[in-house]
This record gives sequence, structure tokens and C-alpha cells, in this order.
Amino acid sequence: FYCGIDPDFNVIPLIMKHFKDRYADQKWVIYDLKRQYGIFYDLEKVEEIYLSDEDQQRLSSTQKELVSEKEGMYADLWINYFKSTNIVARKNMKLHTRHVPKRYWKYLTEKQSI
Repeated sequence: FYCGIDPDFNVIPLIMKHFKDRYADQKWVIYDLKRQYGIFYDLEKVEEIYLSDEDQQRLSSTQKELVSEKEGMYADLWINYFKSTNIVARKNMKLHTRHVPKRYWKYLTEKQSI
């Protein structure tokens, strides 16, 4: 699995142990696009990696090709759940953007339909 991230701060050292423990049965890469480095887990150890622009593009395009056929269905289910639990009368965008700043909305499935 590959995930490109764009955090405000250098969080890679802080998240390494969590992902190693949580996804110990899978190979994965988490890559900080802003800082141009990431971590790779090969089922034994976590290594710091640096990718060329070409490698990043290849990983991103491969990721799109490998998405499960069910991914769209699950995204639709999540969006419908989000819409059905939303109470329009209690909508408070100021509070919402304080909890989830707009710069993070690009990562949220439920915000892609807005």
C-alpha cells in the first residue's frame, strides 16, 4: 500500500510505530510529499526512503490502477451515511472548520461530493 501525505508538520517519526504495529502483516509506504521522504515497511523493519519525482508519479499512477472495484461502492455508502446523519438545522460551519480545517477536506471522501 502507498499513501502520499502532505502534513503541516514533520509527523513521519511520530507515526512510524503506530503503523508498524497496526499494519504488521502488510507491506506499505507512507511518503511525505512536502518534505520529500517517507517510510517503507517490508514486514520486518521500517526504513526511511527518498523517491525521485519519477518514482512518485509511478507510485501514484499504480495506486489508481490497483484500487478495488468495490472502492467506489464503499465511497458511495460512506457519502450516503454522512448525508443521512447530517442535521441541516444544526449545521455550524464555523465550528466545523475549526475542527476540520478546509485544507484537509481534500482527503475526506464525504467532502468530495460537496
